[in-house]
Amino acid sequence: MTRGSATHLKFQDGKEETVITEQFLPRRLDAVFGDQFIFQTASLRQRIKAKLVLLAPLPCDVPPFAKSVVYLSSLSGPISSSVYRLPGAETHFFRLYIFARQADVKVTLPPLFRGVVNVKNHDGFCPRGRVRYCRAFRDRMRCGLIRLDSCALENDDEVYIHAEGSMELRLMPLSRNDGCENIGSRVGRHVRRIFGTT
Repeated sequence: MTRGSATHLKFQDGKEETVITEQFLPRRLDAVFGDQFIFQTASLRQRIKAKLVLLAPLPCDVPPFAKSVVYLSSLSGPISSSVYRLPGAETHFFRLYIFARQADVKVTLPPLFRGVVNVKNHDGFCPRGRVRYCRAFRDRMRCGLIRLDSCALENDDEVYIHAEGSMELRLMPLSRNDGCENIGSRVGRHVRRIFGTT
């Protein structure tokens, strides 16, 4: 289940930007049929800036949960995506697909990201020299917590990037929240109101 908002902005250079904030509530694995896209955004020339927030499950739900799936695509605009995992959402995994035909891609992942990252151009090759990793990302790769061009396990996060431009992959610092603690408290307040608890 998702909940979010999208804003379309126009800049002086004539280019448009779609700004998305989407919240994902985990769904129980036995309630999901097939591998449907939960959220998708596609544009021809617009820049896409996405803030994706993984929420903790409701108190009545227990793992295993289905992975939240996100699809972002732009023909000629750059894509920037940040994924936030709120406290309590450690068992809420995600699968992120990014397709950028002619532009750059920047992906910022949760600080404790563990899973697979597959980066390819549209011919199916891994573009050497066009992918930049931050130091924390490289450290987690050396420890085996992040695997490149590998198969994902059930408890892995997954990132698939198909792009022709440059790509930057980074992890958030452990202390960075960017207002996500406010989102978590609002969701918690609404959940308490639904279940009649204080």
